[in-house]
Amino acid sequence: MINVWCVRAEFGKYAQAFLKGGYTAIGWIEDKSLADCKSRDDIHLFYREAYPQDTSNIVIGQQVGQIARFLLEIQPGDIVITPDNNTELLHHGIVAEGYRFEPNDPA
Repeated sequence: MINVWCVRAEFGKYAQAFLKGGYTAIGWIEDKSLADCKSRDDIHLFYREAYPQDTSNIVIGQQVGQIARFLLEIQPGDIVITPDNNTELLHHGIVAEGYRFEPNDPA
């Protein structure tokens, strides 16, 4: 089944980088690859290490959930939409490959 995902890219801040680079991304735990994470529990451990100041189980659950959906649920063939910055435009594309770690900020 093909799913449709919205990657907000900080309210469109990174939309142009996505378009030019032909990718979509999130910036959580930017200095570590999550390629070895196979479950939410794995991501939870990475998150707690990277953000020890987050003590609310609600906040941690929301953040880990977002990362898990991006890392574990978005699959090749799925559709991703992202809003453009300061417009009502929505850009879209089809996921061609799975997760890849890129440590550089595209902005």
